[in-house]
Amino acid sequence: MIRLKHRSIVLFVLLLTVCGLGQAVKQSAPQAEVKARRVVMWKASSPTATVYLLGSIHLGEKDIYPLPDVVESAFRASKVLAVEINIKKIDQMAAVKMMQQFGFYPDGDSLAKHLPKDVSDALDSFCSKNGMPRSALEIFKPWAVAITIELIALQRAGQDPNLGIDVHFLNESKEPQKIDELETADFQMHALSSGSEAEQQEILADVLKEMANPQAHIQEMEDTFLSGDPERIEKYMEKHDTPRSFYKRVLDDRNGPMADHIEGYLKGKDQCFVVVGEGHLVGEKGIVKLLQQKNYKVELITAELK
Repeated sequence: MIRLKHRSIVLFVLLLTVCGLGQAVKQSAPQAEVKARRVVMWKASSPTATVYLLGSIHLGEKDIYPLPDVVESAFRASKVLAVEINIKKIDQMAAVKMMQQFGFYPDGDSLAKHLPKDVSDALDSFCSKNGMPRSALEIFKPWAVAITIELIALQRAGQDPNLGIDVHFLNESKEPQKIDELETADFQMHALSSGSEAEQQEILADVLKEMANPQAHIQEMEDTFLSGDPERIEKYMEKHDTPRSFYKRVLDDRNGPMADHIEGYLKGKDQCFVVVGEGHLVGEKGIVKLLQQKNYKVELITAELK
């Protein structure tokens, strides 16, 4: 499904456009127990430069901080922090206009006209359970509805977008450290809204099933991403990233340009710290593998959380 760990611009825009809904249903929830608490990071090296690669989840909880010293030290020693999108510098009006262009139906059209009965019924059930009006979602296309309800359900379960790993480092970054973006907001919005109607319906149906029990989803996600096991993370991605045709576009096809951008750092002289969605790093088509295929040395670093 369109997981929150894959996004930055859309998460930001939806926080603006559905903040009323989100605040209406947000509530505290017990912290899920994490069975393994290890963070994985990669160190890519060239004769002139070092680049650290850290996977991000875009929502988090206080108990994952502070991050391990080896991670924070690598960040502080880097002259460049690279993220997918610097959400702290997004033009809010332009972002909302993009969402209106790519995520809203035009006047005279609505979500109800584009959903099979079983998906529509499941959405009705979610809205009823979470005390939110179904009518508030009718302007959104299915892919945007999927992100909206996932965001709301995870916030209710205790996840906070202000505690995402990418936001953490953006908040910690201070001059003279430079913040660089690997992508543009417009590019991300095009990619995330590229699903066919059938793909969008499948994405929404999957999200509704997962968000029927958000605590179980959080437990599985945290157990995986704090396992310190890249193979386990890869298997998690393979299990959840469906429909595959869509995720080839929003994950695999973006990894090549990101790897090329990171290669530019390796050809330079400055130490860089890169934070991207974890799914972009692992697997045979992930950024780590692509850099290794370019003959760069890439080492895995595993560090314990306190």
